[in-house]
Amino acid sequence: MKLLSLLLAMALGPVTRVSAGPAVVECWFVEDAGGGRLAKRPAALLLRQGPGEPPLRSDLDPELYLKVRAVLTVVTHTPTTQIRLGRDALLDLSFAYMPPTPETTASLAPGPPPFGLEWRRQHLGKGHLLLAATPGLGGQMPASQDGAVAFATWDDNEPWGPWTGNGTLWLPSVRPFQEGSYLATIHLPYLQGQVTLELAVQKPPKVSLMPAPLVWAAPGEVPPELLCLVSHFYPPEGLEVEWELRGGPEDSFQKAKGQSWLSALRHHSDGSVSLSAHLQPPPVTAAQHGARYACRVHHPSLPALGRSAQVTLEVAGLSGPSLEDGIGLFLSAFLLLGLLKALGWAESTVTALTTILGKPPSSLA
Repeated sequence: MKLLSLLLAMALGPVTRVSAGPAVVECWFVEDAGGGRLAKRPAALLLRQGPGEPPLRSDLDPELYLKVRAVLTVVTHTPTTQIRLGRDALLDLSFAYMPPTPETTASLAPGPPPFGLEWRRQHLGKGHLLLAATPGLGGQMPASQDGAVAFATWDDNEPWGPWTGNGTLWLPSVRPFQEGSYLATIHLPYLQGQVTLELAVQKPPKVSLMPAPLVWAAPGEVPPELLCLVSHFYPPEGLEVEWELRGGPEDSFQKAKGQSWLSALRHHSDGSVSLSAHLQPPPVTAAQHGARYACRVHHPSLPALGRSAQVTLEVAGLSGPSLEDGIGLFLSAFLLLGLLKALGWAESTVTALTTILGKPPSSLA
């Protein structure tokens, strides 16, 4: 195996276990080209669990193998983050630095070296600097954007290393324009490492169905138009609305018949959107009494079954008295009884006054 003096800067995604054989990680390394110059080249890193060297690959010339020592590693455990609209987001970033040789360590001051941290966002072909920090160094840094805060610090303070650091980014109250690719770069003297993270913003829709709770219709008549409100969701893409008819003669489950359509999107100040789905059912039959119309919504932010709302179809002339009807009759009877008692009390009072005064009721006025 060919021995070269070089520095390896690695940018890794989530760390995964390798059950058998070596794992291949695409990376790049910075090589000491002599004369104070550095050369950066792409590479494929072979990782193997346990002691020993990884086996040679038959498709590569043995002269191409390099025995290297990683000195800067940049890692994230959240390469893809999905956050609910309006909530805070944490983009994980950690890094480690090991001086390449004991001679290098002896020439440096005790403690971890100064470093620089950059976070950039790219979305829809546009990119800009979100945050830059140089802990331990002077100089004016540009103000962070979107209220972003980074935990830019070394986690330990050993005099000669190795050292680990934290560059996690905190974004408060995430809005839709903040989703996209985030590039985190760690800068050390003569070294840099970079990793890319993806941030996706979601908000599940609220679903309601009108008129509710009952739809009244006589046999052969067309029931009222059903209105399904799908409100405050994000992203706008990927929304599907299905109409279902449940129950009926055989307690069946089927796609609802009738004419259906969707309204245009309505945009809200928080970046979410809403729309309404409409269904005009066909004329009803007596056998459909008690059936339920349901509006089912599918969206990337929802579970596989989606979210639904439903109303019950009541056919006129086939409904027995409900609990509400019984309560209404009881209250009416109670009020009528109270009125009769009040009239009886008034009549007895007038009669008593007539007896006392000896005058007919008409002359008391």
